[in-house]
Amino acid sequence: MEKRNVIIDCDPGHDDVMALLLALAHQDELNILGVTTVAGNQTLEKVTYNLRRLYAYLGMRTPAASGASKPIIRKLQLGDDVHGVTGLDGWEFPEPDFQLDSTNAVTFMRDKIMAAEGKVTLVPVGPLTNIGLLLSVFPEVKDKIDMISLMGGSIYAGNRTPHAEFNIFVDPEAAKVVFDSGIPIVMSGLEVTHEAAITDSEIQELRESDGRVSKMCGELLYFYTRYHSREGYSSYPLHDVCSVMYLLRPDIFKWKDLQVDIDVSDGPHRGRTAADNREWMRYDKPNTRVLLHIDREEFIKILRKAFEKLDEMTA
Repeated sequence: MEKRNVIIDCDPGHDDVMALLLALAHQDELNILGVTTVAGNQTLEKVTYNLRRLYAYLGMRTPAASGASKPIIRKLQLGDDVHGVTGLDGWEFPEPDFQLDSTNAVTFMRDKIMAAEGKVTLVPVGPLTNIGLLLSVFPEVKDKIDMISLMGGSIYAGNRTPHAEFNIFVDPEAAKVVFDSGIPIVMSGLEVTHEAAITDSEIQELRESDGRVSKMCGELLYFYTRYHSREGYSSYPLHDVCSVMYLLRPDIFKWKDLQVDIDVSDGPHRGRTAADNREWMRYDKPNTRVLLHIDREEFIKILRKAFEKLDEMTA
């Protein structure tokens, strides 16, 4: 089977790390051309440092670049209330020995896309600033992008505000560029990511593991889920993992193809991913595949196997 070319754009971030690990464990299927960072869960400096520390712990290397330190227009708003002071609290990582290939994620992505054999899938799991800039500055890359599988949005209710999910809320202008680009989009919004949840008992199993990666994940998720447990959750969404999982196992998802528009106003609907759910409306080419449901048990099974595979690789 031919490998899918991918670039992962992230703001690590606990669930970002889980998404990266899933991709790294499936390099027989995914040709990871590069990983880029963007400010979101924490500052650009911190999330980039987190990526470099993760690489040091894993002893792995894929090309990487840092990107936008703030949204295209707006003031940066962080997700540090969820991810902690470092953006990746809960595990002691070694100091990084991995140097970035570039500090300009936009030109880095452009070069990787244009040089690739075949088309490239973008997997942004943070605010869409880097991707919005890429498509605006280098529109020629559009013909070489197969799809954008992103984590963000919600067609019913938000989390940062009643109407907006965090990643879209942070940089709605960049999100509008992406959703209006004409490139096929797969949206892992809150509807599906809240079903892609891990339980306390599953986290405890990871914490008790002897595997270097599984145990690390257990401790990271234990910290991450303490925030959600205060909100009354009994299981905890692994948001960003869905965007990678869809590339590997689309069969475990259910979806609707819809027309989605981004609200860039300054009012209470800022960052809303407004989906046209009217049954009588027919679009020749809806711009977004909105993931709505997932087989949770299969999702967790695949993720656990990925961690175990990395345990063996890093032993």
